Amino acid sequence: MRSFSVMVLGNVILASLLFPAEKEKFPGNILKKNGGWCWFQDERALFINDKVLFSSVKIPEGDIDVSEWNVKSGKVSTFTLSKNFNADDHAAAALLELPGGRILAAWSSHGNSPVKENNGVLFYAKTARAGDISEWTPTKSYPSKGCYNNLFSLSGENGKIYDFSRSYGFNPNWYYSDDGGETFKYGGRFLFWKFDPKDPKKTPCDGNRPYVKYASDNISTIHFTATEDHPRGYDNSIYHGYIKAGKMYGSSGNEVAPLSDKRDLAPQPTDFTRVFAGDADNVAWVSDIHLDEAGNPAIVFSVQKNCGKLRHIRDHQALDMRYFYARWDGKKWFCAQMAYAGTALYDVECDYTGLCALNPADVSTVYISTNSDPETNSPLVSSSDGKRHYEIYRGKTSDGGKTWVWKAITENSSVDNLRPIVAYGSKNGKSALLWLRGAMKTYTLYSLDVVGMIDEY
Repeated sequence: MRSFSVMVLGNVILASLLFPAEKEKFPGNILKKNGGWCWFQDERALFINDKVLFSSVKIPEGDIDVSEWNVKSGKVSTFTLSKNFNADDHAAAALLELPGGRILAAWSSHGNSPVKENNGVLFYAKTARAGDISEWTPTKSYPSKGCYNNLFSLSGENGKIYDFSRSYGFNPNWYYSDDGGETFKYGGRFLFWKFDPKDPKKTPCDGNRPYVKYASDNISTIHFTATEDHPRGYDNSIYHGYIKAGKMYGSSGNEVAPLSDKRDLAPQPTDFTRVFAGDADNVAWVSDIHLDEAGNPAIVFSVQKNCGKLRHIRDHQALDMRYFYARWDGKKWFCAQMAYAGTALYDVECDYTGLCALNPADVSTVYISTNSDPETNSPLVSSSDGKRHYEIYRGKTSDGGKTWVWKAITENSSVDNLRPIVAYGSKNGKSALLWLRGAMKTYTLYSLDVVGMIDEY
């Protein structure tokens, strides 16, 4: 017993030498206990006047919630759109501010809800009044066979609302409303992808589904960035295009195809402008896209490095993830590594990172979650508990992404800090920054709180 006590004491002394006590840096406020989100629904967070609205999914209940944070008073309120809907972070709602200030929310299951009627359906509702989430109109539905909703409205098309989601063919499809979100109709397939099993970039894992992020000028144009497939199923590259007046274009304005109104016909991601060329040791996945003040797109994405020999194993470890930044200047793309992203979040999803996000008001500013120093790749071991944790960093570039200055938002944390997002409507120099704080084992099993702060830089 005595020798055991000495051993424990020795370990404590060693730990104190290796991890000198430093106070945890946590500048945020816990806005909502128990909430999570995926990153393929937009917008998940809106900054309107002095209020930040955000959507999340409660676990294990599967409640679909919309919360409101008054940044002046600090008060937070939450409305549950649907109880016991789908215990899966992919089911978070997309939010859209309508003319007059009411909010439209759209949500769908990931296809795995135990309630059969919840699967393959687009659900949507609107706030009863502007600036008030306490009351919503009765929920409506449309059979969409989809998940991941992305809502945008174009004033130049008489306020037409577009909803892009993964739907028929497991591919991106588009839906629309021309009556202010009262009813939705099917538009067509947005992108078509069906892999060739003989393609050398195809892995033995599942696939057949591009992943897409969208951004709009809210007037006439919707930009998108896409991969060919799920990164575990294909050695993904990154592509960019946009839609305008019913046509689809590459980055330089070259017309690719009409926006399809057919269910089984649409251009492929590879028909658009390639921003980053992937291969077996550089497999990409999109994280975020927004437009600069001139309307040109910036993209951030993750890359799984040096795992080509393990690509046939679905749940392999990925120990070297990177974040990349790409920006279109009106004539050409600049694309380069931005930061080290650390290790994959968990083995079964070996392309999951802590994620990175652009500030929609200032695409020269990004926020990342990483468990490595963004510049040196050194593991971030917390002095709070001697464990490696994901921390939030702000990055700023003054030369279009060639060099970055990084500042830690959180440090020496006792839990992980994941999936940052800047609320749409934030101002340049004043970001409404949200992230998830806690532990994540899978997308259906997590213990996370929603954190928020106003980051003035």
